[in-house]
Amino acid sequence: MPSSSFEAAAAYLSTASSLSKVSNTIKLELYGLFKYVTAGPTPTSSRPSIFDMTGRAKWDAWNAAGKAYTQAQDAETRYLEIAKELGWDEQAAVSKQHEAPSTTNEDEDGDIWDSEEDVSSQGGGGLGCAVSTMAYTKEESEKTLHGFAVENNLKGIEDLLSLVPDLNLDELDEHGYTPLHLAADRGHLDIVKLLLSKGVDKSIKDPDDMAALELARIVGHREIVSLLSE
Repeated sequence: MPSSSFEAAAAYLSTASSLSKVSNTIKLELYGLFKYVTAGPTPTSSRPSIFDMTGRAKWDAWNAAGKAYTQAQDAETRYLEIAKELGWDEQAAVSKQHEAPSTTNEDEDGDIWDSEEDVSSQGGGGLGCAVSTMAYTKEESEKTLHGFAVENNLKGIEDLLSLVPDLNLDELDEHGYTPLHLAADRGHLDIVKLLLSKGVDKSIKDPDDMAALELARIVGHREIVSLLSE
């Protein structure tokens, strides 16, 4: 079980401006260490296809952490070292906890994730970019449910539903993502609202064992996090 120091460091890194200045290599190392400590030493799913470059990079980072460290404590120590290099002050965090009791509930504590940058070759890189970025072609994005979710095309989904009222909105695409995963990951609030109004399953996990709520939390889409937490 992660220590309180680890959770405090993860919370710091989720909003640290210093992350915008570090390489994808460090961010992926943080991701791999985080998954090792919180979920186990090895990925729980098969390696994503070459078309899912970000998912593949994340899987490799987690797998590499499992090979590099024999115990979760060692992985946690390395995670804390990087956090300190990026400005996290453990003593200051401890003092702050003593000064003001935390109002965070147990469920929220268990959902602290480190932010990471889009590591695909597509444009728009930077802190807060989509975690589940994948190679959608223009044709796909114009005609498919998942493509509409990626492009924030609310009318496209509404038109599709008018044509196919019983459309499965929880369907997984070839990379293992639902439309809700994609919309939450990219911050498309109106799409998320529509999907939730249609009764989609919020608990479905992606290939990295993360639900839509966790994807939205990683990239800081607070309104969507609030909506999915209800």
